[in-house]
Amino acid sequence: MFLRSWRRPSRRLILTGAATLAVASVAGGVAYSAGVASQQPAIQTSTPRTEHQVTNIDVLRQQLRNYYGDPLGTGVFGPQSNYAKEAKSVASDGERWLATRRHPKGTKAILLDVDDTSLATWNYEIVSNWAFNPATNGTFVTEQRFPAVPGMVDLAKTAEREGYAIFFLTGRGAAQEQATLGNLTADGIGVDAGFPKPTGLPNGEDGLFTKPAVADYPAYLKTACASDPNGACTTIHYKSATRAHIESLGYDIVANFGDQFSDLKGGHADRTFKVPNPNYYLP
Repeated sequence: MFLRSWRRPSRRLILTGAATLAVASVAGGVAYSAGVASQQPAIQTSTPRTEHQVTNIDVLRQQLRNYYGDPLGTGVFGPQSNYAKEAKSVASDGERWLATRRHPKGTKAILLDVDDTSLATWNYEIVSNWAFNPATNGTFVTEQRFPAVPGMVDLAKTAEREGYAIFFLTGRGAAQEQATLGNLTADGIGVDAGFPKPTGLPNGEDGLFTKPAVADYPAYLKTACASDPNGACTTIHYKSATRAHIESLGYDIVANFGDQFSDLKGGHADRTFKVPNPNYYLP
């Protein structure tokens, strides 16, 4: 897997702290020994003992292209690819779940992450060769280049017809909100993915939640993230606190869809659905 910033921090495991971290292989896992102040990498996994236990990174890239039905790396995933089939299967599972929820408490709603849950960033992975760059990624966002994840527009439209409120929650910055909304719905710029417009909230919020600068955090984020480094929300705290905020306005989030486990952790949803994304990992 590849790491990214705040959306995708880095492609490397970043070790911080004053002390040097000593790493040793122990029983297929990883042992860390250093001072108390040392920190561990965001991803905890096993340590390969030989190169044969590691997939060559160029081979892995080709496997990803094959999975997306794009073996030559054109940036267009195949509509009948294994990726598309898997994503559609998740969407179908979600539709079946929503159909069974006849009398949820409060006002029923669904919540969708944006990148690689609602909008597929496969074209950017190919252009960037899986090396995230905020400037080039920002161009893709502002030019609204991302197509819909297979099955997810139909899911959202079905939910809307059945009386569900539709909310989107993304780690994209607040400055990208209008471009994100245009890409998700239809504004005649770039790709119009065709999702229903998000549901406006009683307090005037538009139903698309982007991540504000720390200085602009609403009270519910300041409270939830007060103990996070520099008061800046981790992904899990940002998303779970926002879901709690939506619930506080009278909604029951019947289903929460995300491509990262950090999109789904922290509660405040009746059920979670993991959309496939083997391209990066967001702790």
